This record gives sequence, structure tokens and C-alpha cells, in this order.
Amino acid sequence: MNIAKRIKGLIVSPDAEWAIIEAEDKSIAELYRGYIVYLALIPPFASFLGGYFFGFGRGPGDVEHLSFAAGLTRALVQYVLSLPLLYLVAFVLSMLAPHFDGKADDRRALTLAAYSYTPAWLAAGFGLVPGLRWLDILGLYGLYVFYHGLPRMMKCPKDHNDVLTLVVLVLTIATGALHAWIVHFIAPWRAF
Repeated sequence: MNIAKRIKGLIVSPDAEWAIIEAEDKSIAELYRGYIVYLALIPPFASFLGGYFFGFGRGPGDVEHLSFAAGLTRALVQYVLSLPLLYLVAFVLSMLAPHFDGKADDRRALTLAAYSYTPAWLAAGFGLVPGLRWLDILGLYGLYVFYHGLPRMMKCPKDHNDVLTLVVLVLTIATGALHAWIVHFIAPWRAF
């Protein structure tokens, strides 16, 4: 699979790309090895490099820089935890699908979750540059990508898309908060 072509398809024409994805038969391991492990690197390491080189603000005029070791440790913890937490989101999505007249399928749920996270992973790259972090908001395009992939991947009728998308959004926010809490507990921000 060409990752750049897949990303372009998801961003430019998600409906057409979901039709291609639906016909594929990738295993969970193939999806992790060929896509997730690469894109999931962007958020923690963009945050680490931005914090190390440019610092982070604790208040007006108060900028601190991460130490290399602390920042790298934090990025590694963020990355390693993000991999199973993505599967957790997919697993819960798979369990929820039958309640919305869809089909439970962990592999297809992970496919839907991973490809829908693509805009958020890419937007996290703005964390590298001071003053552009607010552009993370572009990652919300993933909701649009998810919404269009849901009927194909989980076989949910379109009239249930709105509610299930909202439920998965809440699930994703809760999982993100859990991820942030665990990362902060294991590797809190440390400046030098």
C-alpha cells in the first residue's frame, strides 16, 4: 500500500477511498505494520521536537524547553500507549455497531478508526512550529472521514450515522483524556 496515495484519497475524496478500502482484506497486523505505526509517530514526536527546540509556554512570557531525555521518554510513552488505545477505540466501536443495526467486526472497526485518525495525526505535525499548534483543529476533518466510512465498514444504516459518529467522538475524547493522564503519570513534562 502506498501511504501517501491512501492519505491523499482519504483527504481529497473519502467516499471513493472508502470504496477501495472496503474491498481490501488487510489483517490487523498488516494495518498496524503498514500504516498505523508510521502515522501514530507524528503527534508524540512533533510535540517532543516542538517542545525541545521552541519550548512551551507556562504563561505569558514564560517559555520553558524540554530536556532531550525527558522529552524523548515522554514521546516514546505517548507513542507506545497510542497503539493499544487505538485498538481499544476500535474494539468498543465494534461492540457498539450491532446496537446501531451494524455488524461487529474488530478488523473493520480498526480499519475505520485508523484511517479516520489520519487527519488528526497529520494535523498534529503543526505542533512542530510555535504559533501553529492551533491548526490541530484541522484534525476534526477525521469526523467527516469517519462519517463517510461508517456505513461501508460497519454496515450501519445511514440513518444511524449521526448518533454513532457522536458516540464514537465522545469515546475518542475519553480515550484521549485517558491517554494524556497515563502519559502524564508515567512521564510528566520536565524542563531543564
